[in-house]
Amino acid sequence: DLQGKTYHDYYRKDGTVITLEDGEVETGKWTLEGDKVCTKFPDEDKNCFSIVANGRTVTLTDAKGKGLRATLLRGNPKDL
Repeated sequence: DLQGKTYHDYYRKDGTVITLEDGEVETGKWTLEGDKVCTKFPDEDKNCFSIVANGRTVTLTDAKGKGLRATLLRGNPKDL
């Protein structure tokens, strides 16, 4: 949940990330930079996050220290 919105990300092996947010689909790129995962979508700055996983719960923290908690799902349940 981001700013009251629910979204789903699917990270493909080819470096493509697809986001589904409020019925809208957007495609960008993802990379690993050291111990961070970075995403870049059209018309947005690159965002990099540190990741800590605890079971299926994943916490992503940006450079400003702002955290986001997500649930890791198997496969591609939203068919992205």
